[in-house]
Amino acid sequence: MYGYFKFELKQFFTNKKNLAIYFLLAFAAIFYAFKIAPAYDPIEKVDREEIEARYLTRQEFIDDLSKRDLWQIHPLTVDAYHKFSAVNPLDKARMDALDANDLKKYAEVTSTWYFEMSYMTFYNEHLSYNDRYYVADREFANNEGALNAMDQHYRYSAFNEADYELSIGVFEQRTALQTLERLVKGPLPLILIICSLLLAIDIVAKDRRHPTVLKGFPIADWKKLLMKAGVAFIGSITLFAPLLIGFMIIGAQSGFGHLKLPSPEYVFAFIPWGNESLANMMTLGTFLGRSLSLLILWFIVIINVVILSSVLFRQEMVNLAAGLFVIFGEKFYLSRGIGYFWEVEKVPTTYIHVGKVVSSYQNYYLGSENVDYQYGLLLLTICAVVLLIIPLLISLSKRFKLVK
Repeated sequence: MYGYFKFELKQFFTNKKNLAIYFLLAFAAIFYAFKIAPAYDPIEKVDREEIEARYLTRQEFIDDLSKRDLWQIHPLTVDAYHKFSAVNPLDKARMDALDANDLKKYAEVTSTWYFEMSYMTFYNEHLSYNDRYYVADREFANNEGALNAMDQHYRYSAFNEADYELSIGVFEQRTALQTLERLVKGPLPLILIICSLLLAIDIVAKDRRHPTVLKGFPIADWKKLLMKAGVAFIGSITLFAPLLIGFMIIGAQSGFGHLKLPSPEYVFAFIPWGNESLANMMTLGTFLGRSLSLLILWFIVIINVVILSSVLFRQEMVNLAAGLFVIFGEKFYLSRGIGYFWEVEKVPTTYIHVGKVVSSYQNYYLGSENVDYQYGLLLLTICAVVLLIIPLLISLSKRFKLVK
């Protein structure tokens, strides 16, 4: 049995298609590290010139109105005068903290600034968040602005209590670990799951090319399927090795960050201001650990889908179609707010965007309170077990032969 496992492992890691996948992933990681990561331009960033420009403009407005009789001025203008008078000192304090390189103080004041500014902006049709939120195809820009403002509020609140070194790069989420956080909330999980599918797609079908050799292994077919699943899983875990190259490059350029850095976990009802449970804070280490556990389960699910499809149909293209249907199945039913009408949390493919699930952004997007990380773990575990048991049961049939 061990000899067969070594044979499958050697076949897997000498397969030209698999080597090409690892090479392309390594190339993409290096390209991202050198070209895309350094060009990252966050909407919410530390920009003293922007703060100063906003402060001076509003201060001129405040100084002008302070010399006039407010009873003779339009109520909206008076309202702006009072609001700007409350917020502008915060901008002044932020500039002073940056000038003194007191990043703890900057974090403390900026946390308050984001809360006050977001509260003032969200309920005022005459004010808006950063212009970059209001781009084409962003129908809910105001809500996105409010969500990100609360993200910043809680992050900076945690920075103020940090026992690790702070920097502008940490504030702007440029470090290697924070870059990884952004990617996990974005396309990286899908890319890795697709790579896992492509690695496993021929794990059974390739046996047609070596029938004589494989018949020489006196092992039951169900054991062979288990060995193949194990080899494909090892190959999927190896996908992290090419990513490590890019991670090290970004770390050398912008710092590696710290696993104690904050990572907000949103709640669905984040709008009722004054509610301190608008977001729960977890560490970046917790976020990455939970995301990794979901991603590994997805590797197992996809591999088992390929094993089952191979047993039933014995065609690589069918395997590919089955895997892609699972990966992109959520496109057929997910849309913003659908969780209010339909229990999408009971569908496994709802959990394909692992970073958004762990951060609970998926709840906000779907309008649901029930897309839960732990429930997703349970659901995917059940799917993985069922998808593995079915081909194993089929292989126990006397009519079934893995190699014909």
